[in-house]
Amino acid sequence: MRRARTEMDHEVMSGTLTEIPALPVLLPLAAVLMLAAWWRWRRTPSRLIAGLAMAGYVTAVVAVTLLPLQIATGDHANRLPWYEKASLLPVVTIDAVTFVANIVMFLPFGALLPMLTRIATVRQIALASLAASTVIELVQFATNVLVSSGRTADVNDLLANTLGGVLGFVAWRALSVRLVRTRVGRG
Repeated sequence: MRRARTEMDHEVMSGTLTEIPALPVLLPLAAVLMLAAWWRWRRTPSRLIAGLAMAGYVTAVVAVTLLPLQIATGDHANRLPWYEKASLLPVVTIDAVTFVANIVMFLPFGALLPMLTRIATVRQIALASLAASTVIELVQFATNVLVSSGRTADVNDLLANTLGGVLGFVAWRALSVRLVRTRVGRG
């Protein structure tokens, strides 16, 4: 015998789950960043190349860390309290694959930033890397709290990104010193 469906038999879903795709955000972002790089460094070819590379790098980081942006409302929204939407325990909750990926992601930052700014020390690049990583994590946290994006802010990402920036800087410095020595030796 078949009985009539009631609200107890199934959950009625309300709300929406929307996704903002990456391409419509990334194409204008890349265009604006590359135009800004061209405008700023058009008279210095080496800095222009580094600036265009940084524009491409920033676009890629936005793509990896923030997009596609999912917006959930109603029953689709994440029901966790805001204070549970971040991973605040350093090292204890570390995922080795993600940690290494975050190091690799910030290597170009550490190599490109000194070519475009007056950053000249490990301390300066560590602070710049930490600041850039903090912005990423805060945006991930805010979008997760406000629109249930599903992106989790993680203190381990701050550590890995900072380490990646420092390693990129050290590699850039070692390579640039070696190139200078090679050029001086030839001259």
